[in-house]
Amino acid sequence: MTLAIAVAAAAALVTGLGAVAPASAAEHWPTEAEVQAAKRNAAASTAEYNKLQSLVKKQQAVAVAAAATALEKQNDYAKAEQAYQQASKKADGLKAQADAAKEKAASADRRFGSIASQLYLAGGNSGMTTQLLLQHGKESQLLDRLSAMSRLTGLASGLRDQASQQSNVAAALSAQAAAAEQTRKKLDEQAQQALATAKAAQQAADSALSSSQKQSAVAFKEMGELKSQSAALQKKYAEHQAYLAALARQRAAQGSASSLYAISRSITPDPAAAKAYARSQLGNHGWGSSQWGCLLDLWTHESGWRVNAYNPSSAAYGIPQAWPGSKMASYGADWTTNYVTQINWGLAYIKSSYGTPCAAWSFEMSHTPNWY
Repeated sequence: MTLAIAVAAAAALVTGLGAVAPASAAEHWPTEAEVQAAKRNAAASTAEYNKLQSLVKKQQAVAVAAAATALEKQNDYAKAEQAYQQASKKADGLKAQADAAKEKAASADRRFGSIASQLYLAGGNSGMTTQLLLQHGKESQLLDRLSAMSRLTGLASGLRDQASQQSNVAAALSAQAAAAEQTRKKLDEQAQQALATAKAAQQAADSALSSSQKQSAVAFKEMGELKSQSAALQKKYAEHQAYLAALARQRAAQGSASSLYAISRSITPDPAAAKAYARSQLGNHGWGSSQWGCLLDLWTHESGWRVNAYNPSSAAYGIPQAWPGSKMASYGADWTTNYVTQINWGLAYIKSSYGTPCAAWSFEMSHTPNWY
């Protein structure tokens, strides 16, 4: 409700009342400065919330980008892992080949050593030639032995070359295996580092977003509370201003209330008779006995059922506290002294304005200052 609407509504309520109780001394009515301060606080809170919302949107974009980067690095890591497995397979294969080459070289070395030993024990080709010259009649045997020795010498030479070649192959394969192992380690380290960096960035972005979202939620709640407080303050301020304006108009229209006050001082009220009459009139207005308790409480609170009850602050008068009291003249010229006239007017007012005494009593207690 805007301030203008609140003032108009409150003024309409006040001017249509049969009675209005003044504000108590302890009641605090907001000032214009307090209303403006409340508006500024609500506006500042709204601006802070909007600022946080803008930050949240930016951080959401950062978090989405970080998540996309992390996913990309996860894919890169998967590719690197595949390359790592291939490099591992290659390294393992080269190592196996190197080990096989070493074994072949070792085998060739052993065979070469065995044959070399046999040649040494047999004396070599020079010894066989000497034997051939000295032993007549056994030339064919010696030639056979010489041929066998020649073949052994050739075989030994071939085994020696094979052993050397396999050693070279084994060395080359070992070097390749070592290089493949280094490549494998490097690929694995790079992929793991990239993935860890991306995950850390995503966690940082998610954490910042979560923090801002919590701050935004707090700010939203505070904004709502301040707006509600500001609206309530404005409403109360408008009601009070309307009350004061209506009171001033009523007093101006009524003029001096000294004569009414003097009349009230000269009258001796009879609350018991007034209550009995009011109770007897409930049926005439379509109300049952259940409404009596509310009517009793309402007018006890307003006037104590005194026909001469006079409120010096508002100039409200009589048992129903009509404001101004002259309203009751439509029900009788003796409105200042006769409880019957006052009660007839008061019951008609309750009927037209609230429907029942209980509805009027509920409205009376729903706000401060109390009025109906």
